[in-house]
Amino acid sequence: MLNIELPLAGITVWAPGIVALGLAVGFLTGMFGVGGGFIITPFLKIVFGLPYPLAVGCGLAQILVTSSLSTWHHWRNRSVDALLGIIIAAGAIGGTETGVRIQTQLKTAGTMVLAGRTFDILDFVLNLLFLVLMLVVGITILLETALSDGDEAETGIGLALREVRVPPMLSFGRSGIAAMSLWIPLGLSFGVGILTGLMGVGGGFINFPALVYLLGVPTLVAVGTSAFQIVFASAYGAVRHAAQGHVELMLVGLLLLGSVGGVRLGARLSHIVGGRKVRRLFTLVLFAGILLIVWDFIR
Repeated sequence: MLNIELPLAGITVWAPGIVALGLAVGFLTGMFGVGGGFIITPFLKIVFGLPYPLAVGCGLAQILVTSSLSTWHHWRNRSVDALLGIIIAAGAIGGTETGVRIQTQLKTAGTMVLAGRTFDILDFVLNLLFLVLMLVVGITILLETALSDGDEAETGIGLALREVRVPPMLSFGRSGIAAMSLWIPLGLSFGVGILTGLMGVGGGFINFPALVYLLGVPTLVAVGTSAFQIVFASAYGAVRHAAQGHVELMLVGLLLLGSVGGVRLGARLSHIVGGRKVRRLFTLVLFAGILLIVWDFIR
């Protein structure tokens, strides 16, 4: 009775488990300004058995709604840099189209044999990408929060990027950036957009630390602006994957049932906890995702 059949995937899933996953991802969206795709996509694939293309499509559809709710909460708290968000959204949409096309090619790439095991090439590539990216981001944030005494992060590369003087130069008042070349956030977001289309992530688990460490955006503004950007990138990605038959509406509805309350809770907590602790807590989420990917590789 608690199981539902997913006709596109050809499998049956446990409905309360999907709702619980939606609750957790909604909390992440509100707390850290991430879409949660770096958790929801591998969870749907590894735990619930959805093929990666469907996990990507359903994850993006869910992310679209939760990131919209999160953006609204952060906007009310004046922690969204709208101009910066629009620029990185523009870059992300172009990158998302590229990512969707790469995934389409990987779907037809067949299988490979490694250490006596047969892997679908698409599954292997996406698992490896998730693992590497989460490790790099998690270790970077963990080291920074351990070595830094301040509430906000300041890095050498972030200061260097602000010195790039390729016109046009723009000012981002909410982020405290007096002048920055348009091409820095635009190029960065294009790369993140590729991950959105390919891996079904809103890009937040890259965008959030990139805004903080590479652009020098204050943590809470980075949370709100990242959520704002994810609305546009996930909308485009969801539409493209829906056109390819990769969205199970019943599954998305169950995810949203749990995520609405999670977003409200996460957004409130992010403003209570403070910048440095928010970044440190984010690493715990990343390492949980890493353990899930490792388990899928060795099981």
